[in-house]
Amino acid sequence: MQRCLRPVAPTIGLIALAIYCAFPHPTHSQAQLKAIAAESQHLMSTYSLGPSVQHADIPKAKWPPAIATLKPYSVTVRHGMVDITTKPFFDGGWGYGFAVDKQDLAMLVECWSELGHGVYWHGPC
Repeated sequence: MQRCLRPVAPTIGLIALAIYCAFPHPTHSQAQLKAIAAESQHLMSTYSLGPSVQHADIPKAKWPPAIATLKPYSVTVRHGMVDITTKPFFDGGWGYGFAVDKQDLAMLVECWSELGHGVYWHGPC
């Protein structure tokens, strides 16, 4: 019996590793989060939105360097926040958000976990 399980254990480990790697994970580097926060503030001041404009989609060519290192799918400036989607999914996907006030984040507050410097992470919610 024990002999039969030997080849199964590495296979189970590889499957678990593949599942873990299939889903995005946030950075916890405080230096990188600080740079993302600074760039997000700059984007919010550059793309000021009015009452009739709800959001501004930032073209890939204009993504700031620290945000670009996250390899986002999209970067969007909204009222009070910057939404950085790294992997889209039907219910919001995975990504980062920057907001001075957590209440300004686009999804439910419960969907976000704080990483630091006003940068938050979310998975599907």
